[in-house]
Amino acid sequence: MEIEILTHGKRKELLSKLAGFYATQLNIQKSNYKVVIVTDPTLKSQGSLGICARTGQREITVGLYSYLSFGRILYTLAHEMVHVKQMVRGHYRQEPKKRSEGVHHYWLGKRVNKTYIKRPWEIEAIGREDELVESLSQFLTKQKKKLGKKKA
Repeated sequence: MEIEILTHGKRKELLSKLAGFYATQLNIQKSNYKVVIVTDPTLKSQGSLGICARTGQREITVGLYSYLSFGRILYTLAHEMVHVKQMVRGHYRQEPKKRSEGVHHYWLGKRVNKTYIKRPWEIEAIGREDELVESLSQFLTKQKKKLGKKKA
């Protein structure tokens, strides 16, 4: 999986490492998709801290609100990377509506029209956020212990 980060500021390296870690945890790191992560200062005013959409044949774009705190970055990117996994595996897809604004949502090949919190792809993404952030925390704790042993 190729990961490209489009952002201004110091978060580029952080986002790249987090996305790579989450991709590995979700077992999609060997996918032939490109994931483009962009930060957007207008997302929150549009009612979202993060979004995910397929933007090309083998490209998925993740948008993150530009002013997320460090903690919110961890959870929001984890959530959006679950959506990346769902799209890469073909479980979740969106198609533009033909006669109006917006998209139709499909889960496992069936069209779904439910409220946000009842959508199966959102249930999975919300459910996996904590797991992914906890995996990251455990990984960082192990790395810290290894560094401590090397210094001793």
